[in-house]
Amino acid sequence: MILVGDDYLIFTIMALILLSLWVGFRSTAQRELNQKAVICAAVGVGFTCLAILFFNEYGPPRLRPTDAYPGLVNLLTYERTDLSFPSEPAAVAFTFATGVWLVKRGRLGIVMFLMAALLAFARVYVGVHYPLDVIGGAAIGIVASLAALGFLRLMEPVSAWILKGMRRIYLA
Repeated sequence: MILVGDDYLIFTIMALILLSLWVGFRSTAQRELNQKAVICAAVGVGFTCLAILFFNEYGPPRLRPTDAYPGLVNLLTYERTDLSFPSEPAAVAFTFATGVWLVKRGRLGIVMFLMAALLAFARVYVGVHYPLDVIGGAAIGIVASLAALGFLRLMEPVSAWILKGMRRIYLA
């Protein structure tokens, strides 16, 4: 659980999945769909960061479980210095999963949701978040991905133009 709840393992796997989606398929139609999924996830992470910034600035401060209950909760990993609510790792992991699932609707999105849920559980297990923190982070990630999908549909000609330009210089 310490390794899964860490800030790196799940995100490295998800980044490799997104990279393979970006460059991995020979079919032009499939590659374009996959690249739209990656763009949706990336824009969703931007919206997630804005939402978390808002919560950190204007939301009520909430101590981590190990700070609130020092004798009762054993921290199994290094001590964090930021606030507990919302869980940024859970928000970003669910943003990646939702962004891919909204565009592709396949098994890969479900696998990414399972990875995000495992990360959220591990963050509670190692003592750095309350269950409500990861639920709030997951909700922020899902809503941010839905907003990103709506934004990308609204800006469809621009995103298609950017992808075309990236293909022209062999980046997509």
